[in-house]
Amino acid sequence: MAGIKTFINNDQGVLQITLFVRQGADPINQDGTATFTLNPGQTMSVQFGNESNPFLNGLTLFTIFAGDLYSKIQFVTVRESELDNLLNTNDVITISKVLTDYVISGSNSSLDAVNEAQTTAEMRAAIENPQLGLDLTAYNSLTEAQKNQIAASLLTERPVSGYPTVASVQEELNDAINQIVDPNNIFVLTGSVGGDGSIANPFGTIPAGIAAVNPGGTVNILSGTYPIISQISVNKEGITLKGELGTLLLLQADLIPLLVLSNNTTIDGVTITSDVPYEKEFIQVGGANTSLINNTIYGPPQALPMSNWVVNRAVVPQVNVSNLFVANNTFHSLRTGIYINPNVTGTINNNVVYNTKGAFLVDGAFTTFSGNSWGIPINEFDIVLLFGTTMGPPYNDLQALSAANNGATISDQR
Repeated sequence: MAGIKTFINNDQGVLQITLFVRQGADPINQDGTATFTLNPGQTMSVQFGNESNPFLNGLTLFTIFAGDLYSKIQFVTVRESELDNLLNTNDVITISKVLTDYVISGSNSSLDAVNEAQTTAEMRAAIENPQLGLDLTAYNSLTEAQKNQIAASLLTERPVSGYPTVASVQEELNDAINQIVDPNNIFVLTGSVGGDGSIANPFGTIPAGIAAVNPGGTVNILSGTYPIISQISVNKEGITLKGELGTLLLLQADLIPLLVLSNNTTIDGVTITSDVPYEKEFIQVGGANTSLINNTIYGPPQALPMSNWVVNRAVVPQVNVSNLFVANNTFHSLRTGIYINPNVTGTINNNVVYNTKGAFLVDGAFTTFSGNSWGIPINEFDIVLLFGTTMGPPYNDLQALSAANNGATISDQR
């Protein structure tokens, strides 16, 4: 919705007022004006701007009264200046004549409600009021009990003189939400000690996050390097391991770092590598309906020729795994991207694979490939159909298979 404010004329003169609307976040950018007349003692609600530009950059005021002419202009040049806060954190603007000047002051009835709340219910009503202008995205995802906990925290932490601005309420709200332990959204941060799984106090390891999260929930892996010296077993139905940008799992032992045993698992947005080449896959999949999306998996450098490389692989699904979904990942500098065991079904789409001896090795599986592409250094082969793989669909038309995957080089060993 557009911006809207209530203006009050406390003087006996007729005020001609022009509001200057801000475009976007930078006060240097203007987005039109709104002009109105405010009669003596009048209160008026004025709408300006639009949903994208609901803030003011300044105003002009003009009046002639009792033989004197008054003209005043005020503009914001820096965000969070006194004038910026006055115009954009208050919903009521009052104009009063003091001696020979017109003074502008502001008040915020929505903020007043926050500072006057005495109970949890009153605080909830105050912060949930759209006119206050809080970002309630994270708050709205909480349970009713958690929302009550947040409101109680805002009451407890409220300064003696009240919250001075809406921004200060937002800051306290965010801090309170970050303290919430939500079993559907558990957080981990490498090296954290004594955590409880909240954003503010995350667990220190991924296994601790998996143990605490509800089935169907998300373990949010915060940015950092996670040394892996023992296997991480993903054994809870329907959970997601979600890596924040900058999340790195570093294998430092001769083992499979991620073993997916439960069904409906998603691994999203993690980067995995190792300190030295190990003859292991980085992810082994045993559960049905597993999704591997937006990940980067690569090995440390190995000297050519590729035939001498340690057999390290990004992903290996176990025999008979169904509905494997692998999309938008990058695999490189490995002996194999994915080794696909017999009777595996699924789709492998839009991945980028390079610098491998074989990007995708099909061993009697029935997975489909589409939109995959190949970087530099090139793979020895992009798709390898091993002995025992069906001659029928989906591998009966190799020309179409290559074309569907950006000219894939195919080694047919059937």
